[in-house]
Amino acid sequence: MKAILTYHSIDASGSVISVDRETLREHAAWLAGAGLRAVGLEQLLALPADVSGVAITFDDAFVNFATEAWPVLREFGHAVTLFVPTGHVGGTNAWEANGRHGAPVLPLLDWAALGRLASDGVTLGSHGVAHARLTDVSEGVLHEEVDASAELMRRETDVGPASFAYPYGLVNERVVAAVRRRYRVAVTTEYRTVDGRVDAHRLPRLDAFYLRRPGRIAQWGTAGFLRRVALRRRMRRIRRFLTNGV
Repeated sequence: MKAILTYHSIDASGSVISVDRETLREHAAWLAGAGLRAVGLEQLLALPADVSGVAITFDDAFVNFATEAWPVLREFGHAVTLFVPTGHVGGTNAWEANGRHGAPVLPLLDWAALGRLASDGVTLGSHGVAHARLTDVSEGVLHEEVDASAELMRRETDVGPASFAYPYGLVNERVVAAVRRRYRVAVTTEYRTVDGRVDAHRLPRLDAFYLRRPGRIAQWGTAGFLRRVALRRRMRRIRRFLTNGV
C-alpha cells in the first residue's frame, strides 16, 4: 500500500486539525519499525507498483511543526513536506472557516524559521497565498495564489517549491490546470490511498486525525484498515453532497 499522511497542528486540543505529540511519535515509530520511513511525494510516486511506501505532509506551517513535529520526524528518519500559506507567514491561521470547525488559532512560522527548516531537510511546498477557496476566485487571484506564492517563497527562502496543497482540498479543472503549469505534484484532501491510476496533481491523502486512536496506525495496510478508509471516504462524499449538492 502507498499513502500520503497529512497533519496540521501538533497540540493537545483535540480539534479537527490537531494530533498530540504522543500520537505523532507513535505513528513515526511504528512506520519506521515497519520499514516505512517516509519519502518525498515525488519519490513515493516513483516507487514500483509492488513496493509499499508512505509520504508525510503538514499543512499551514504552524510554529509547533518546528518545536513538536520536526524533532520527532527527524529522529525516526522521515522525510516531510510542509505546505506554507505564504501570505500568512509569521501570522496566525485566523482565516475563514476556523471558527466553524473549532480549530484553535495558532501562530505560524516566519520566513527565517522556514529557511532554517529547509536547510535542515524539510521540503517546503506552497499552500497558496491567502488560504483561499481557489474554485471561487478570479483568474487574477488564481494566478496570485498559484504562481506568486511560489515566487515569494523562492525570494524569501531560496526554495522553489515543486509541490502545492489545495486549500480546503477544493479543486476543479481550472484550478488543477493552473497548478499543473507551475508544480510537479499537488495534494488534495480526498481520503484514499495512492494507486496506479492517481493523477500527480490530484494526490489523495489520509488525514491523521482519523488515526489518533491508540494502535490504529499498527493496522496500516490491513483489510480492516482499508475498509475504514473506504467507509470514511463514502461518509465524506455524502457530507459534501448534503452540504454542496455535488
